[in-house]
Amino acid sequence: MNRFAKHIVIFLLPITCVLGLMEYGMRSVPNDYSYKHSRLDSSISRIRIWSFGSSHGLAGIRPEVFSLPAFNSAHVSQTLPYDAFLFDKYIDRVDALEWVILPISYFTFTDCLEEEYEWWRIKNYCLYYDCPLHRNDIHYRSEIIGNPMPLYQQVGRITRYLISGTDDIRCDSLGFDLHYCRERREPNWYMNGEERVRVNTKDLTRAQHCIMANKHSLEHIIDACAARNVKVLLLTLPVCSTFYSNVDSAQQALVTETCNDLADRYSHVLYLDMLRDERFTEEDFFDADHLVTSGANKLTRILDEYIRLHSLPFNE
Repeated sequence: MNRFAKHIVIFLLPITCVLGLMEYGMRSVPNDYSYKHSRLDSSISRIRIWSFGSSHGLAGIRPEVFSLPAFNSAHVSQTLPYDAFLFDKYIDRVDALEWVILPISYFTFTDCLEEEYEWWRIKNYCLYYDCPLHRNDIHYRSEIIGNPMPLYQQVGRITRYLISGTDDIRCDSLGFDLHYCRERREPNWYMNGEERVRVNTKDLTRAQHCIMANKHSLEHIIDACAARNVKVLLLTLPVCSTFYSNVDSAQQALVTETCNDLADRYSHVLYLDMLRDERFTEEDFFDADHLVTSGANKLTRILDEYIRLHSLPFNE
């Protein structure tokens, strides 16, 4: 090794050590992904109602309200392929499962997490659920490289955890996000409906590859549930009028028509469209398209009654 190479190694070694320690430190801070993974490992065999989805399901379905043991595996911006990944990862261990709830929102079929502005969330499935997707992409295999948080904030996050035990867990022990409480609601919370719709409205022609991938993942879950005599509830959660009054009719039709078609074709699939459900008022919402905690309690009680009414065995 010549002198120049030795100098390079000497220069890079401490930097590599520091980055390695930071990577280890970032992964050591408990977060919703690592926490839900550990909770599923310890309780998956007892679950009888299992819900998935993006933040709509995360904030809207509260497992503790159900009459049966339940768990919420939703995450912010989670798309159907990652629902399917989590489903496949644990399904052979869910011995008592009776119902799978799949929230189907305005953007469910047109979203592709790899192409969204929150693409970096993919790393959380790779790092904390051992997701095999993107195995060779460093952006999805490293906290410090794949994290949008600046390095100085990452250092602060590690420091807070080491000094005071402050973690990044926002959900309860059954996977429900406790962040969407009325105390955190913005003064003009209902005004963001039009903007929320705008950022989630896609050109359906250009989004065909996303639509096909999402439909494939959805039908994969449905088929696997049929093989296990598990019922599937496709659920469109309620949103505020400032949201639903601005939706693109073609994109919303994609949701309702696809879900109705699946419910017609599969005897174990039901579709509950609550988008404009008049039982929900402004007091039930955190923002234009997420329920506040009390609204989630209300919705889950409705779902609990619905499930009890439809829990007779389905016909083959």
